[in-house]
Amino acid sequence: MEQLIEDVLEKQNPWWFGKTYSTGIPRLQYYPRLSKYLNTEEILLILGARRTGKSTLIYQLIRSLELPEDEMESVLYMNLDEPVFQSQAERADLLSGIIEDHIAATKKERYFIFLDEVQNFKYWTQTLKTLYDTDKRLKFILTGSTSSLLEKKTITRLSGRYLALTVYPLTFREQLDFKGLKRPTSAEKRLEFEEYLRHGSFPRISLEEDTDIKEELLKNYYETIYLKDIIFPHKLRNNRDVINLLYFIISNVGKPFSYNSMANALEISADTVKEYLGYAEDSYLLYSINKFDYSLRKQLANPKKIYCLDTGMINAVSFRFSENYGRLLENLVFIELVRRQSEVYYHKGTYECDFLIKTKQRITGAIQVTKELNPDNRKRELEGLLEAMKAHDLQEGLILTRDISDMIEIDGRKILIKPVWKWLLEEETSSL
Repeated sequence: MEQLIEDVLEKQNPWWFGKTYSTGIPRLQYYPRLSKYLNTEEILLILGARRTGKSTLIYQLIRSLELPEDEMESVLYMNLDEPVFQSQAERADLLSGIIEDHIAATKKERYFIFLDEVQNFKYWTQTLKTLYDTDKRLKFILTGSTSSLLEKKTITRLSGRYLALTVYPLTFREQLDFKGLKRPTSAEKRLEFEEYLRHGSFPRISLEEDTDIKEELLKNYYETIYLKDIIFPHKLRNNRDVINLLYFIISNVGKPFSYNSMANALEISADTVKEYLGYAEDSYLLYSINKFDYSLRKQLANPKKIYCLDTGMINAVSFRFSENYGRLLENLVFIELVRRQSEVYYHKGTYECDFLIKTKQRITGAIQVTKELNPDNRKRELEGLLEAMKAHDLQEGLILTRDISDMIEIDGRKILIKPVWKWLLEEETSSL
């Protein structure tokens, strides 16, 4: 077994031997805090769903160190998804043994220890706490595919010792970069946005030209997440209930629901619904938001809305693109708000408004999302936004559409109407 581990380490660390390694298309400019955190002594924890590019960012961080060739042994990388490591995940001394042996063999003044998919190793917090506290030469950079890594128990053990950052699929501007469009025309932006909405923004998907392969990959990503991050780690026996629940939710993104209503529809218990949804949110596959209320008790009691990580995954798993365009736009806007670290709710009174943005202790923004404004929906969309604006004393609101630009005033309040693609590009620069 020790020889197998040594063979895997040599394969995973080509820079030890002066070999080339791929760092993919640069993304560090979209995550400036990563480079900043790399220069601190705290453990850096990079979180996010599988296939969002965390490992590629690690390779880019390694390249950014710009170490001379004779210092590259100070970089130790372990992908703990590797079967050899997974088979030893219950060994309390595995990580510490590998790291200590490497230090003894190389004798460098500073070490960068990269541990990919660290949730696969049972004793990672105990190991890192001990090494962090006893050897100041070590800088740890970890990735994880579940937010449960930051549960209270973990936070307590590593209190004051880590900095965390979440990685998401590509922003729209990144999508344009990946396609080599540095100065795209408006027509190119519109065309690429339709592709971005239809097939989503996982890095590998953005680089694939074949539509059938895109859809097969997206289905594979979906299955990998629910198997590796929901079913297997939680030892769930009734896989069919999990799969049915996830399919039901992804087919109904943006619609209000309660645990009881979903339980009745699927003929399972409300507690089971709550449990499985919690696992799906931990894996970054799904996100839920509450109806805003100043009473926390009422917030928790009211129906929630759920959104999915990626619109391409929604399409590959359940949707017909043209028939659900408006809900896909809504999902895309929500994920962008999450990426910008907004605290998001929805408004429901006589009418409904898709998103309220909370900053500190007050609502500072209201956003309505619709494919278009037409005679059939104009009154409903405007009334929902205006009701939310009046409820929170907002002088300006936003309606995001497929391709309409306008500005109207109603009752002394300004409503901006913008295409989603334009809003994404206007706002991304200021939010990075």
